[in-house]
Amino acid sequence: MITMGRASNIQMWQYLTAILLIFFLGFHLAERIPQITGMSYHESLNAENVYHNYTSYGWVLWFLAAIALFHGLNGLRGIFLEWRQGRAYTLTVNALFWLTYLVLLGVATWTVIGLPKLG
Repeated sequence: MITMGRASNIQMWQYLTAILLIFFLGFHLAERIPQITGMSYHESLNAENVYHNYTSYGWVLWFLAAIALFHGLNGLRGIFLEWRQGRAYTLTVNALFWLTYLVLLGVATWTVIGLPKLG
């Protein structure tokens, strides 16, 4: 009889962020669907429309960046932790994961908040 083990903490975060990515990426991509936006795909890519979406739904882009960064970096973290074992190694990988995540999230936050005004 084959029994299924419990998912590790890293796997559970991967599953959760994958589900969240589906919703946030779906919302982001839905901004290009003509039946939803009322404009053609090419019109939706017009600079003024992109700017309007960015200023109106910037929080969605921030969450999308935060979740995608966590998902990708957590996947790398899992690979590195499977590659080698040891207390010092694990602490180093975890510290580098959080440091990298926070720095890149800071860049994403600065990008979303620091959008210059048009005109």
